[in-house]
Amino acid sequence: MAHLLLAQTNDHILLKSHHRFGRAESGVDTQVLGIEISRHHAVIVWTGTHWTLRDTSKNGVFVNQLKISPDIDRVLNLGDVITFSDLHPHSYIVSSLNPPG
Repeated sequence: MAHLLLAQTNDHILLKSHHRFGRAESGVDTQVLGIEISRHHAVIVWTGTHWTLRDTSKNGVFVNQLKISPDIDRVLNLGDVITFSDLHPHSYIVSSLNPPG
């Protein structure tokens, strides 16, 4: 099963095949707090061959410090660093890309 490593705490986040991130208290799989975080900020999806990241926010999603396009799914690679806003202090490292279990 794929997972992300929260760099600041070394916590592992196991990814569901359709994993949602955001500030909302419900409707997300991983809650990310911060005023710059949208209620439904991003989604990571298993396509059957690889994991993709989509920006569903108003403030942007960054991979390796580069803002991704909100209308294009970004294929994730091992070691990619994801941040959910240029103002958010936490980063998530892609530490496993195994298919969902």
